Amino acid sequence: MTNAASVLAPLAHDPVTGHGLFGGAERAVASLLERHAGVTNDAVLLAAALAVWAHRTGHACVNTDDVGSMLDAAVRRSGSDWQPPALPPGSDLRAALHGAHQVVRVVDADHPGSSADALADGRPLVLWGTLLYAQRQFVDELSVAERVTALAASAPPPPSAEALAFVDAVLPTDGDDTAQNQVGRAVLTQSFNVLTGGPGTGKTHTLTRCLLAYLVAAHAAGDDVTVAVCAPTGKAATRASEMLRDFVDGHAEDVARTAALQATGSPADADTDALAGVTPEVLDALAAVEPVTIHRLLGRAAGMDTRFAHHANRPLAHDLIIVDETSMVSLQLMARLLEAVRLGARVLLVGDEAQLESVESGSVLRDLTLAESVLGGHVHQLRKVYRVAEGNPIADLAPLVRDGAPESVDMMRASDDERLTLVELPDGQWPPADVVAPVLGAYVAVCDGARSLDGGKHVEALAILAGSRVLCGARRGPFGVEHFNDVIDEHLGLHPDRIIEVGRALLVTVNSPRVGLDNGDIGLVVRTHDGIRVLFAARQGLVSLTPAELPPVERAYAMTVHKSQGSEYADQVVVVLPQQGSPLLTRELVYTAITRAKHAVTVVGSPQAFTTALANPSGRSSGLHHLLVAVG
Repeated sequence: MTNAASVLAPLAHDPVTGHGLFGGAERAVASLLERHAGVTNDAVLLAAALAVWAHRTGHACVNTDDVGSMLDAAVRRSGSDWQPPALPPGSDLRAALHGAHQVVRVVDADHPGSSADALADGRPLVLWGTLLYAQRQFVDELSVAERVTALAASAPPPPSAEALAFVDAVLPTDGDDTAQNQVGRAVLTQSFNVLTGGPGTGKTHTLTRCLLAYLVAAHAAGDDVTVAVCAPTGKAATRASEMLRDFVDGHAEDVARTAALQATGSPADADTDALAGVTPEVLDALAAVEPVTIHRLLGRAAGMDTRFAHHANRPLAHDLIIVDETSMVSLQLMARLLEAVRLGARVLLVGDEAQLESVESGSVLRDLTLAESVLGGHVHQLRKVYRVAEGNPIADLAPLVRDGAPESVDMMRASDDERLTLVELPDGQWPPADVVAPVLGAYVAVCDGARSLDGGKHVEALAILAGSRVLCGARRGPFGVEHFNDVIDEHLGLHPDRIIEVGRALLVTVNSPRVGLDNGDIGLVVRTHDGIRVLFAARQGLVSLTPAELPPVERAYAMTVHKSQGSEYADQVVVVLPQQGSPLLTRELVYTAITRAKHAVTVVGSPQAFTTALANPSGRSSGLHHLLVAVG
């Protein structure tokens, strides 16, 4: 056994017992440092493995003074009763790292330097104060800090009094709640803003009117501006498209009526007074904004799948860039996006920081929200829930789950509202097949429509499919997506081993510009006079493909909570919680799952699992807040 292997052995994962944390990636890196860089110090090899493990499990870095707590939390989430071995004190780890100059770059605690310097130094590890990074993670986090700080310090030309008055009209203060109005004004007066809030707090309402206010101000000043709205997934981009299209369609008549009244010198009526600054030209400019994925916005460098076309030396031309569903954006992707923002442009990041983070490392939106004191008036949190007035029980539950309140479980158990149901399972019991009953009626209607030869019924079936879903935390096992897709297939008369079968719901798993589909798009296999086709409601409208034209897909009547992010289901959602002891059982997963439901949600699982999730926030380690302070 090599020295590296023996050092990592106490923390290595044992597939038989399930104990341990380190896998092949950690062993490979430690072995590489030992064989090719001549590292023999046990503490340095251990630290390198910890940096790799942290990145692999979503952390941006490791706090060397808190390694034990990080490992304990990971073990606790795994449900194992295994106890990690005692590790060297943080001071000992740092002392060893200070002596390993061949593989460690030690950065001054008060002066982190520039991301360009960090990128130029190819040593695999970076120690900044007590924080240990893999080199690439440090570069990305420092780059985000630099770009955010520069944007926040940039002052755009002051808006006109008329533009600010328009904001006051479309985003008025509501008693003591001024948050929506403040962010509307901030988009006109600041180059960088963050807008966060839970369901029902009006993020969509506010985002739309912020964009409209920016276009109104630009039009009044005679400025020709370009706007980009983007999101991390195709599904989220599609929802943003629907949001803008609904606004344009819903207000076109009011804008035309206002323009006609103004042309005759007549006063605006009560219904159109708030939109007095919106001309048909402004509404056309809003209609022309086409939300895309961040990857599509940045483009692909010619002949290079791993490089973006737009970067610091070839920035985006847009004057305003809005990012929706920012909680899903990884540290690496956020770094590349902000690097591509040109000098003088504005950025608005929108999302709910309490949702699941990216499947890759980083928690940028949450970090920026926690840095509110550093960023001053650039972070805006919507807290007032407006949907409660409609009696929506999900809107009552969501803030409690968001805060990890134990009474969330009691509220679910006591609910007699059919829109909020808890199907309790004793610990250790597998969920019965009939827990999917709330969505089966809709799914039967989807299949009936798909098996018809009537194209209109195909469109209706696709719309019904968009309203309901079974969401699971796990992919495999009795609580997972694959099992529940099998259950639903059996009920619908579908064959689990036939991916292309009439009535099958399909989820696209990669971006496919060739056919105009994005990762996350949902389709339905339908019968037509020309044979089997797969119908998608994509951003550009309905897309009909032959089976041979399909990009990679998977079954979609049940899907993971991660895959559902960016979606909203108007009818029924069934949420199957991971079983007690699963590392997936986090507060963010439960919160994200229940907030996908617009009308009704059924949660399936043990009360103990629900309670465990509430007490178990993901807690990703990051140094972004401290870097913002240091860079600023």
